[in-house]
Amino acid sequence: MDDFIADSAHRYIASLAARHDGLPEVPEDLSSVLGRLEYLQRAHPSARDIMLGIGLCRLAMGEPRASEPFEYLSGHVLSPVARFFLLLTRLKFGAHDRTFGELRSFLRETAIVFDDVAFEVFSTLSAVHRCDGWCAMWPDGRIAVGLADGKDGDVTWHHDDMEHRAELASLGSFAGFGVYEITNFELPASLPVIHVRHDGRDMLGSALEPRTIWRCEGFVEGCAEGLTGWFRYPNNLGADEHVRVRAMEDDRLLFDDEVGDGCSDLLVAEKARTPFLIPWSDLDGVETPAVRVTDRFAQEFYGSPLDPLAGARYARAQAQWVARTFPTACSKSSMPDSNQPFPALYSPQFREGVHQEAGSGRVGRPVAIIIPVYKGYEVTRECIELALQWRGPDDRLVVINDFSPDPRIVSFLEGVADREGITVVHNERNRGFTCSANRGLREVGQDEDAVLLNSDTIPPPDWITKLQQAVYRAPDIGTATPLSNAATIFSYPRKDGNNPIPSLDEVRELSSLLAEIDSREIIEVPTGHGFCMYIRAECLHQTGVLREDVFAQGYGEENDFSRRAASLGWRHVVCLGTYVGHAEGQSFSAFKGDLIRRNLALLNGLHPGYDRLVHEWQERNPLQRFRRDLDIRRLSHAIGNRQTVALMTHDREGGVHRFVRERAASILENGCVPLVISPCAAEGEGDYPQWEVAPCLADEYPNIILSRRGPGLRELLLSLHCGKMEIHSYIGAGIKDIHWVSLFGFDYDVYLHDYSWFCPQITLVSHNSLYCGEPELSACQTCVMDRGHATGDDTALPLLRELGTDIFRRARAVIASCHDVATRYRRHIDVPVVLEQWEAPVPTQDIVFTPRDPTDVRRILLIGAIGIEKGYDLLLRLARHVAASGLPLRFSIVGFTCDDSRLLETGVVEITGRYAENELTSLIRMQKCDWGFLPAVWPETWSYVLTEFWRHDFPVVTFDIGAPAERIRTAGGGLVIPLHLPVASVASVLLNPARFMSR
Repeated sequence: MDDFIADSAHRYIASLAARHDGLPEVPEDLSSVLGRLEYLQRAHPSARDIMLGIGLCRLAMGEPRASEPFEYLSGHVLSPVARFFLLLTRLKFGAHDRTFGELRSFLRETAIVFDDVAFEVFSTLSAVHRCDGWCAMWPDGRIAVGLADGKDGDVTWHHDDMEHRAELASLGSFAGFGVYEITNFELPASLPVIHVRHDGRDMLGSALEPRTIWRCEGFVEGCAEGLTGWFRYPNNLGADEHVRVRAMEDDRLLFDDEVGDGCSDLLVAEKARTPFLIPWSDLDGVETPAVRVTDRFAQEFYGSPLDPLAGARYARAQAQWVARTFPTACSKSSMPDSNQPFPALYSPQFREGVHQEAGSGRVGRPVAIIIPVYKGYEVTRECIELALQWRGPDDRLVVINDFSPDPRIVSFLEGVADREGITVVHNERNRGFTCSANRGLREVGQDEDAVLLNSDTIPPPDWITKLQQAVYRAPDIGTATPLSNAATIFSYPRKDGNNPIPSLDEVRELSSLLAEIDSREIIEVPTGHGFCMYIRAECLHQTGVLREDVFAQGYGEENDFSRRAASLGWRHVVCLGTYVGHAEGQSFSAFKGDLIRRNLALLNGLHPGYDRLVHEWQERNPLQRFRRDLDIRRLSHAIGNRQTVALMTHDREGGVHRFVRERAASILENGCVPLVISPCAAEGEGDYPQWEVAPCLADEYPNIILSRRGPGLRELLLSLHCGKMEIHSYIGAGIKDIHWVSLFGFDYDVYLHDYSWFCPQITLVSHNSLYCGEPELSACQTCVMDRGHATGDDTALPLLRELGTDIFRRARAVIASCHDVATRYRRHIDVPVVLEQWEAPVPTQDIVFTPRDPTDVRRILLIGAIGIEKGYDLLLRLARHVAASGLPLRFSIVGFTCDDSRLLETGVVEITGRYAENELTSLIRMQKCDWGFLPAVWPETWSYVLTEFWRHDFPVVTFDIGAPAERIRTAGGGLVIPLHLPVASVASVLLNPARFMSR
């Protein structure tokens, strides 16, 4: 039993190491592991897996307190493992006063876990409580019984007022008990209570409760591919999850099989949910009726009964009706063989990794390019000329003049009407985009594909071929839409479409790059985009044309078409092989907002759940990887043979952000390319956090997002000729991730912007909002325990300093802004620190305090964001003192504070609020102040605010702490006063600083 406990503890801790940092993969010293687990529990009090680990460690180490986490888990979650180890804990420490009730409940309500050890525990505790026998149920429904040695007699089992004599097969002897299986028992599907008796008396555990042991927790819903959901038996860790699907109408069995792979490891705090997906093909396909979904014992799942294809049937019937109402000229095509339900009512689980090889070049089908025209002469002329230039020999343009009011457009169309490969038709009145597009689509032949193309697009060479190849990668792909600068979900580089309109050269360059990549990946989308949508002939003729009865001048008509086509079994994809520029909204931009608002409401009425469908696709962001790879390829071309410099920084605003921005500009001037690397959140729930890489170049590369786990960042830096790194902060990423980056093998410098490398509070400010004095490690640890980590990183303080020291010692240089910062760091981390001013010196010889008449009101200037460490509390006390005493002092804050309202209530403070950088000078001049005040109570490492005071010729009063005090002592331009002066004394200084200059 002791071996089992020790082995369980080691195995479980090893499994936890994959989920929680700081735990050894091969735990040997359980006492050190226990300390780490207890620390993690404080950080994550609701983490049940950590709690179970604490109990197992304590039990293996012989600590009676092992019962505490097991008791908590047993009382708050369905955890057979916690209940079993609680019994082991009671047994190990002789706490038998509660074990009779706990063992009886466990035997009745939970399937057997860890057979051999369980039999030992059951038998030992039964003997303690003088029971002649016990009974329990295996995960597969069989019954085991234990009989004390020397106890003979009949064993019977009873349910539903029926008695059966048990036939026993011996399994061995455990702790003075013979253990047997009842071989003639079969668990009834009704799951009745089972009494097991020896000589007519119930055994310990009798009144077995199969409904509790086999308690079903399940959920089901419809999705694009079939029935999906999850399922588990929380009190039966070893049970197989078995799903049955029956038709509601006639109780016909449609599906009866196991799902999932079973529980691979029984040592879990609670049983995980088993996800499942039952494809429509395993049911009745598109004819699947309303169903009930249950386990093998007819226990119904939440969400059942359901009619999973009600939406599909409605959508299919609607699509067929529209196809008949708005037919093409060749609408007699049969439905596709690959027909699958795809209702907008459900969120699709888009298939990934479907790759069907296609031959190079065109597939031989001619294409009709449909271009409705209304306004925008320049873009229209360029679009039509390019489409004519790049068309294939069998392709043709169908241009519909929608009664354009621009005579230049009319003249241009008349001029091209006689050219080969183009047909121009004219509307007798303005009909809108949808009707005009339909007029062109009805010109499409039986075996002719179509492209809907806006007149404000910029098509590149070979664009038709690339779109056609995308569509013909699979037989059920109906449409393909290319990437563009402004095309909602197809937008690049920024996925929100907020990109500048590209020139033709830029479109051609990007399209050539995409052609080089030649991605064969199929990425499905919920809808095509009508700015440039390639439509396979069969899809067009089966779906019908656009709904001109609903969408009027446009916006939403292609989305409706896409959803109708999807209801008939057609898929829609992104074309990754070309890029089409889009000037967007040339035809009716003045009405765009109203049209989108109105038609989106109509679209959701026609296709319930459409908004959710698109939103969930965007949340999944399946184009992210491709956008990232394309960004990297473009960036590599832009960098050429230049070296790059990686600047590791945090994800917050402030002085570090400004310094890094200025460093990047300096690096760029010196001929290298700066890459600003900051932490960002994980892409999805359960994913690992990421790095965002932002090159400081004219073009945007917003998609270079890499996981912080694995070699991705290092490989990227190597591929981009990284010659050096600068580490400016670990905040946001965590010390462990930055330490990992420091091991990449690049030379690097560390810049000291704050004290986070040895103080998780960052600013050396204690609980009383004052400078802490930098006490011993034990006091720092107490501070961290009381106040947490301001860095967002819960790494233990000793490990933080250990990793920070290692980073510093391997650095090429550790750089501080002044002697004060260097001296503080040397107290804690024994490494050489070199000095380098953050900014060019500002002349201060003429910046002095001017004497004022004692009766004049002195206006004191403060700049920036005033938080606690920046002296907010002192400023509030000072303002209240001034107000109460009637002193001739007023305070003007160009910026904001952590609590403006309390300062404003004093009546002696004015606050401008947040400001843009280019507003600072004018705001300062507007205040008409006399001198500045820096009330920071922490040892600032530089202070850009002090520099701004000097640039605007303001002398400054500050406390004798940190870089500002050192800078004033060195350069002049202010007055340094003791840190802990009483408020009244600070007010006296601010009234007349010149009086104190000679002291």
